[in-house]
Amino acid sequence: MAEVIKLHPAADPNTVLAGAMDVYDSVVVLGWDAEGGFSGRSSLNLEIADALLLVELFKAAILSEAVD
Repeated sequence: MAEVIKLHPAADPNTVLAGAMDVYDSVVVLGWDAEGGFSGRSSLNLEIADALLLVELFKAAILSEAVD
C-alpha cells in the first residue's frame, strides 16, 4: 500500500509551513510568490538530485491518487 500524502488545500501557506516545523529532516518547498512567480527552496542537507527525487516521488503519489 502506498503511503498517503496529505494535502490541505484550504490551509493558507503560513499554516502549512508552521504545521511542518520540527516534523521533517529534509524539505522541498515549491509555490507561487506574491507577484505570481514560481519559487522553490530546499533544506541545505539535500543535494540537487535528492531534491528532484522528493519532487518526483510527490508527483508520482499525486498521479497515483495516493493523497488524502
